[in-house]
Amino acid sequence: MSLRALTVLLSFSAVSTSALAQTPKTETFDVFTFTAPAGWTRAAPGAGVLRFSRSRDGLYCLFDLYRSARGTGRLDADFQAEWANLVVKPLSPEGEPELDTGPAQNGWQNRLGGAPFTYEGGTSLAVLSTYSHSGAQQAASILMLTNDEGCLNDFDRFLAGVKLGRPAAATPAPAAPPAPAATTANLQPVKSAFTFNTTTFDDGWVSVEQKDWVLSRKGAVTVRLHYPHPALGYEPDSDKLLTRAWNTLVAPRYRDLQGFGQGFDTLNFERPHLAAGTATSVETGQRVYVALFSQAESGWIEVVTPDQATFEREFGLTPAGMYGADRERLNRLRNLRGLNRFAVSAADLKGEWSSSAGGITQWVNSFTGLSAGATGFSSNVTFTFGPGSAYIWNLVMASGVIGAQNVQSARSSGQFSMKGNWQVNFSDIERRPRLYNAYFEAGRGGQRILWLQDTAYGGYSAFVRVK
Repeated sequence: MSLRALTVLLSFSAVSTSALAQTPKTETFDVFTFTAPAGWTRAAPGAGVLRFSRSRDGLYCLFDLYRSARGTGRLDADFQAEWANLVVKPLSPEGEPELDTGPAQNGWQNRLGGAPFTYEGGTSLAVLSTYSHSGAQQAASILMLTNDEGCLNDFDRFLAGVKLGRPAAATPAPAAPPAPAATTANLQPVKSAFTFNTTTFDDGWVSVEQKDWVLSRKGAVTVRLHYPHPALGYEPDSDKLLTRAWNTLVAPRYRDLQGFGQGFDTLNFERPHLAAGTATSVETGQRVYVALFSQAESGWIEVVTPDQATFEREFGLTPAGMYGADRERLNRLRNLRGLNRFAVSAADLKGEWSSSAGGITQWVNSFTGLSAGATGFSSNVTFTFGPGSAYIWNLVMASGVIGAQNVQSARSSGQFSMKGNWQVNFSDIERRPRLYNAYFEAGRGGQRILWLQDTAYGGYSAFVRVK
């Protein structure tokens, strides 16, 4: 394999040349039939990957076999997608991979590529062997990571013994999206005092307000945006928090849970949490992959897909891969919170809506270490929507040194009108007309939060109905 030329880029402190003993017994994982390397550590299959590893004298060598997933049917495109997901994102290799082509078998084409990357202050090598089946439009990969030159010989022998079986689907996938994975028994919104309890988004998502969550669906993915639950409370221990959230929000609606895992990232200031496993829905009887995610203001988001491969393809995350997960992949899940969004009618606004904000800063003398007092800021804004289209806007704010703050206020009134169902026009706020973007966020017990954004300034404020 010409990829061995890459070893000139590595600076090894030692060289392993011992032959890799092979056991005569073969085994199967997904589409791969292979002979396991004797004496290596085997990790139980999880998150769609089976790992074999060896470590000695500061040198390591590992092989990861990844379950097959939907591909393009084009070898180059499938390799580039697998390389980006399995190597570039987690490892940031140096430059483009050096490529080679392996033998085809049973309808599978093979492309190999390798490049060095930095790990724990030293240089390691990543080599990816991707198999692409044009008829079934599937792709499967085996990844080698090492800082041991002898591992290349082991990988050569391992790949030589790998056989690819027939893919699960021998024909191209249908153009229509697969059937939704999750709840088919209850897709109806709850009865609501508000005008709108269903939203169809431009990108294909459909959300409906339900008793304990907002249910959103698009293609094969179903999402439950759980309302805050009083039983969860505050829990600083992330393992306990994930277990409690799973047992409270997810477990009662599933049985026969398998492959469960949970992970979080303590390095992230806004610590993300993810728990997932395969289970049978009590409601539908379907085997599905269920994931529960939370980060900062996202709340608890439950995602249901037909299988683990679909979830990983859509969101690029696993519980085991949460440590150091990049923002782009986290945001694929975190931004699902935006599906809890419903339109506004003029009738929905009747009454008084209030929004409050504030903060405090404690000052310390940098020379003496003694307190130098504190300053603070607080504000309250109310909209009172009266009969017809009349409204009153009122602002009160205080700022300055605690104990001697200055208080200011402003008040306006006029007529409002809806611009469609997502914007509100006000005739006079601080002596000029204003246009606000507007939407409702659904909550437990039929409650709604009104989000308003002054289009001239940006930034949403949350209002709750007080009367």
